[in-house]
Amino acid sequence: YQLFAQVPTPPIDPIRESVVMSLSCWVGPEENLLAPASPKHCKRLWLESPCLLPEEMDTLLHSSGFGPWHPRVLDTTFPRVEGVEGLQKHLTRLCDAAAQAVSEGVTILVLSDRGVSDSRVQLPSLLCCGAVHQRLVCEKRRLQTVLVIDSGEPHEVADHAMLLTFGADAVCPYLAYEALLRLRSDGLIPENLSSEAKIFANYQKAINKGLLKVMAKMGVSTLQSYKGAQIADAIGLSKDVVRMCFDGISSQLGGLSFEQLAARTLTLHKRGFPAAGSTPSTYMYAALPNEGQYHWRQGAMAERHMNDPMVIAKLQEAAKQNSRAAYASFAALHNNLVKETSLRGHFDFKTPRQYGRLPMPLDAVEPVADILKRFRTGAMSYGSISMEAHSTLAVAMNRIGGLSNTGEGGEDPSRYEPMENGDSMKSAIKQVASGRFGVTIEYLANAVELQIKMAQGAKPGEGGELPGKKVLENIAKTRCSTPGVGLISPPPHHDIYSIEDLAQLIFDLKNANPSADVSVKLVSEVGVGVVAAGVAKCKADHILISGCDGGTGASKWTGIKHAGAPWELGLAETHQTLVLNGLRGRVTLETDGQLRTGRDVVIAALLGAERFGFATAPLIAIGCIMMRKCHLNTCPVGIATQDPELRKKFEGLPEHVINYLTLVAEEVRTLLAKLGFRTMDELIGHSEVLRVDPTIENQTLGFLPILMPAHRLPDAGKIGVIEYRKMYNQEHFPVLQTLLDRRLVMEFAPTFRFGDSLFREFYGIRNTDRTIGTLLSHELYKRWGQELAPGTCHAKLYGTSGQSFGAFAVRGVVLELEGDSQDYFGKGLSGGTVIVYPPKATLDAGFVAEDNVIIGNTALYGGTSGICLVRGLCAERFAVRNSGVWAVVEGAGDHCCEYMTGGRVAVLGSVGENFGAGMSGGVAWVWDPQSDFEKRAKMTDVELARMNPDQPHEVYSSDIQDLKSLLEAHKGFTGSTVAGSILDRWPESAKEFMRVFPSDFKEAMRKAIEAGKSNSMGNLADMLPPLPGGGAFRPRQRAASSALTPADKGLPKVASGGADIEDFGKKAALARAARPTKVDQPALVTKRGTGFTMFNRSELPKRGITQRIEDFKELLDRKDLTEVQTQASRCMDCGTPFCHQSLTDRSGCPLGNLIPEWNELVRTGQWQQAFKRLMQTNNFPEFTGRVCPAPCEGACVLGIIDDPVGIKSVELSIIDKAYEMGWMRAMPPTFRTGKTVGIVGSGPAGLAAADQLNKMGHSVTVYERADRIGGLMMYGVPNMKTDKMDVVQRRVNIMRDEGITFVTGPKGNIGGIGEAARDGGLNMGPTAEMVLDQFDALLLSVGATVARDMQDVPGREHNGVHLAMEFLTRNTKALLDGGQVGKGWRQWWGNSKNDPSAPPVIDAAGKTVVVIGGGDTGNDCIGTAVRHGAKRVINLELMPRPPDVRAASNPWPHWPMVFRVDYGHAEAKPLNGDEDIREFSVSTKEFIGDAQGNVTGLKLVNVRWERKDGRMVMQEVPGSERILEADLVLLALGFLGPEGTLAQAFGIDTDDRSNYKARYEHGPGDFRTSNPKVFAAGDCRRGQS
Repeated sequence: YQLFAQVPTPPIDPIRESVVMSLSCWVGPEENLLAPASPKHCKRLWLESPCLLPEEMDTLLHSSGFGPWHPRVLDTTFPRVEGVEGLQKHLTRLCDAAAQAVSEGVTILVLSDRGVSDSRVQLPSLLCCGAVHQRLVCEKRRLQTVLVIDSGEPHEVADHAMLLTFGADAVCPYLAYEALLRLRSDGLIPENLSSEAKIFANYQKAINKGLLKVMAKMGVSTLQSYKGAQIADAIGLSKDVVRMCFDGISSQLGGLSFEQLAARTLTLHKRGFPAAGSTPSTYMYAALPNEGQYHWRQGAMAERHMNDPMVIAKLQEAAKQNSRAAYASFAALHNNLVKETSLRGHFDFKTPRQYGRLPMPLDAVEPVADILKRFRTGAMSYGSISMEAHSTLAVAMNRIGGLSNTGEGGEDPSRYEPMENGDSMKSAIKQVASGRFGVTIEYLANAVELQIKMAQGAKPGEGGELPGKKVLENIAKTRCSTPGVGLISPPPHHDIYSIEDLAQLIFDLKNANPSADVSVKLVSEVGVGVVAAGVAKCKADHILISGCDGGTGASKWTGIKHAGAPWELGLAETHQTLVLNGLRGRVTLETDGQLRTGRDVVIAALLGAERFGFATAPLIAIGCIMMRKCHLNTCPVGIATQDPELRKKFEGLPEHVINYLTLVAEEVRTLLAKLGFRTMDELIGHSEVLRVDPTIENQTLGFLPILMPAHRLPDAGKIGVIEYRKMYNQEHFPVLQTLLDRRLVMEFAPTFRFGDSLFREFYGIRNTDRTIGTLLSHELYKRWGQELAPGTCHAKLYGTSGQSFGAFAVRGVVLELEGDSQDYFGKGLSGGTVIVYPPKATLDAGFVAEDNVIIGNTALYGGTSGICLVRGLCAERFAVRNSGVWAVVEGAGDHCCEYMTGGRVAVLGSVGENFGAGMSGGVAWVWDPQSDFEKRAKMTDVELARMNPDQPHEVYSSDIQDLKSLLEAHKGFTGSTVAGSILDRWPESAKEFMRVFPSDFKEAMRKAIEAGKSNSMGNLADMLPPLPGGGAFRPRQRAASSALTPADKGLPKVASGGADIEDFGKKAALARAARPTKVDQPALVTKRGTGFTMFNRSELPKRGITQRIEDFKELLDRKDLTEVQTQASRCMDCGTPFCHQSLTDRSGCPLGNLIPEWNELVRTGQWQQAFKRLMQTNNFPEFTGRVCPAPCEGACVLGIIDDPVGIKSVELSIIDKAYEMGWMRAMPPTFRTGKTVGIVGSGPAGLAAADQLNKMGHSVTVYERADRIGGLMMYGVPNMKTDKMDVVQRRVNIMRDEGITFVTGPKGNIGGIGEAARDGGLNMGPTAEMVLDQFDALLLSVGATVARDMQDVPGREHNGVHLAMEFLTRNTKALLDGGQVGKGWRQWWGNSKNDPSAPPVIDAAGKTVVVIGGGDTGNDCIGTAVRHGAKRVINLELMPRPPDVRAASNPWPHWPMVFRVDYGHAEAKPLNGDEDIREFSVSTKEFIGDAQGNVTGLKLVNVRWERKDGRMVMQEVPGSERILEADLVLLALGFLGPEGTLAQAFGIDTDDRSNYKARYEHGPGDFRTSNPKVFAAGDCRRGQS
């Protein structure tokens, strides 16, 4: 994994600070740098990029004879027949060849795997690169050649980065280029990129940007420094591998050997070159699988994710229902996943006797309430998540005594006030990170803990960005920025360039809130223990070791996958290092990173943690479904969004979080008792309790570095004493008591008591006087809040101040320094005024202030409001992250106004490089009398213009006056001669200023003006203290006492601001009603994952009712393909899709269809690719697209907030398109295995099995006792739902052409079972014994055909009472025998001449038809009866009417049990007075008949359902009996199971419902019955579906 910077050196921002970065460098033989310069020193190659284009690679390969260049290509493949032994052998061969080549004068060494073939396997390119580099370094020949990797493996940024840092000079990813050409040939690249050169250049540019980002994580600015530096560590590689290929890096745990790596390589090769006879069916459709590297995807070869759908569903069930059973299921699922995805999954607990303890009763263990106090929620900022989600977490943690974290987005001050019910929404932990958004003295003073975020677990070394669409009014106010303007959160901490700077920041924060602990967040990596020791010495109170598994769904992919180590590694090292250095007792240790269960918590405690952070799990508890689209503002559950309508979908409650964490704490308590510990304090740091899990097979990791108890390390106790946890506080008090600020507090005592305005002078200030004014500001804020008038406390100081002068100075405070200052001047200024100018005596002696530096680096870092006046020059990074301060400086170094989001800055002198990089708000005025600023400025997204007093700015009409006022203040307070000379020539001198105005900020101001908001640009007068009568050089008179009243409770209440969410919701609802269902042009459906916000759902189109009830043609109309593409665009491409996994028997696709993938392909018009994806999992999409009830749509995440995606319509359109284009055709297998398989039954299961087995090369024969193949699809489903000839028979014909043999009728009836043998048994099918002898294996897939009947009901024997399948089967057979399904279907329907042996049809014409039972079968009976011409149709259902929306007992993602109107109901409605035909909660008491035995009616009674003893119990309603007239009664009550005769014939066991017992092992032996040669599949195995 990539290494990254934490402390001491910061990372770099590769975008805004690109001026200091470069990928260009010289390569080739190097001469002695200390030797006299000669022409030989110049004989090198200059590469603009290490990612070589194909033509550049060709140039290198053909450079022989040009000067000193001699290329040689070395083959990096090995023979497949050598197996796992071949890899290491040929790596050695490669190294020998490389060393020999260099010794022979080869100056360009190319390692190429283009020789990969069916018989040759690629050597992993990184192993090749590392091994050759190490060999050449050892032989001192590395500088004599260029090392180029020519490989098909590299394609992602991380691939290139690893090759470069382990020794490559350049990389040519030839297969990536070939893939791009394939995309172009498939029409998948935009037309404006048709040029091959442009396509390749874009790829190279993307790789280059990614490489800069990777280098920037470590603070490395040039490729020259990154190449060969091995800036990475390994987890899971054996010492032998590291020694040969990556010598010098850490691989503490050992891991995979060369043989195991070779086995993985051979497996990959086999997928590309499958051996004959072993081709899986998925290879019949050439489509690369999505392995779920970044989003969860189903499949045996897919990446394992801790957040899979089942885990999410069970966690939410446990949290919402406070269910211990659901939590136990969740914990079991999680623990199994942890074994495959984390280090702790390899750990197990020893028995207590093994470490000298005994289990104890649960009553002896500390209570749950005490354990809960150790829990914290993660740092998720308000803005990245909604106010509802953020405050819910805070309320929950405050209730249980835990701590919630604001994240780096500030906190709305209104949350500091208690709620009416006594709850508090105030987050206890306030993240600083370091001068991030909204860090004010008010924010800091309301903290229990202040957290310095050095890095983030999911993306260490990286920053982030809050899109402008998420920056609503209240968020902007909280973050001290502008609504609608995006906010950059860059990786560098510009006030932390060393461990001493970190100590300074800790000191600053202790001054800003002495009662709060200060914590430092680090990310796990090898070596983090040393960093943590330094942090402890900096007097941090708390250290958080964050694991690489945490973080948001908005994290960049390069950070998610390739940076950071598991928390187990970093936590253990940190605990051990602190113990060894005698520092463990000073600090509290915390860890986070996908902690989920009590087991996780106990393991973390044993490794040294005292506090435990939860982030993802609490979010899931309140509704998160891991969309991984947090940056798009489209979160469907109202969590990671600021969209008002989506926020209304938030249903999380504090109780959900409390329930979940309480269940975790209960498990912790149970484990404590089991392990023999009374309290968590006893447990912490005792890693001797852990062992490696003996049940894990093929264990390659060595966990001794993690599991070694710190107190048993050889040097433990040599420094200090051995301590396991925090025992005492850091010594902050003695330092804080001796501060200069204590004098300031005493001198301004009248202001604290009465609000008096005072002026005081302080002499002899030295650079050891750090953080002046911060403690004073804290005390003032606690008493007065923000109510003091500017200038109330005016302290004038003389001398040289230390760092952080005026840090977080509050409104009302003026700090006037006559002298000079150090770094971080005015850091976090919070409404106060800081002024600095040279001593008067110095100026009188001729000192020129504007030519000399007076303050250090990074002044005004993170300032939010106030005034800063600097007479003189500032060093680098003046006003970085300024978000509200109005400042004047007389010249600044590089990076001035970087990341500025608000305020005003006037620079009265020259500036350095990179001015205004990342500036998104506020205005800067640069005095530019020489007119050279514009030439040196390299800013983007800003308006750069010279000021014109005669032409007011379009959105900032007062900017000329504001600049003048600011200059007057600067002159008045500092006596600036520069400001004076400019003002003397005003307004002509105004033309000498350049105005820097960010474009997004300008647009936001324009919208504010249009909305009628006044003074949207802010007002200097609100912050400016009174000007002294004669400027800074006259004595200040004491102001009159102000009549002020302290703020109530010390905390002024601030309104939330912003529009009412209900108003937004009404507007959004109106907008939704007007949304279209399609676009005019498919090309317009281009924005991925956002179609659901633009388009409404459309259903599968049906023919009109009056038209379709006259025939038995398919009721579906052809779908408009453009509309289908539009509907596919509604798919959100979920990070964790629930649609394509069957979590239970009531949710998701049981086939595992790759729904998000083919939706995306359809959206972009890639129909053939979509077809290939569909056919990978679904044998018969033409069937499922017509008859499947679509549980996938019930589980669709979009269904939480909107109508779900029309998955069925997309699926059906794909397969219909495939038939139309000829893609769906017979594809006989190219080989035969010689194995024979017989299949009994030709329903969906039988046909699917036949299709799969035939594709595998087996010879398949299908037996069907009916006269046509298809089973349920042929005779159970009526023709208007699925056409028998154009759909079913069409597919059967293809299968026959592919080599499958079908046997139907009497010959397909095994042994005549189920009906009388005809022709005296002459044409009877084979017996069971004959079939077993004929085939190598036999599969029974005969379905569950025994129908549920009503034999116990009196009158069941009357004529006219039929099972639904009798009615439907005879109808369909008559239609097929007659050969007509159009309007004239009755002409030949039921004609006995067609098939004399066929049973008579059941005709509903002119009859009152009663259908008992709902479901698809009942609906099909209704639709068929209507087409017959029934007089009336009534549908009776025993169960109550379903609700119109989901009930609480029917949560998503389960199939929604809601009231629906299917096609049959709609068709029969006109026959029932236009009323719904269904009657619910009705039971049939008796079938009534006439003298001839014909049914004439039913005796009914109403029933009601009540829950008793946990079960639903039916009771008849007294007096509700009645008679319902009926001429025909159809029983659609479902099915009981398969017929038992086949089980008897083949001697297989059945369960108590007559289902055939067959194994469920998801591996070899699956589907096998008690007869080892007989298998079972489908409903006959699992029961009715």
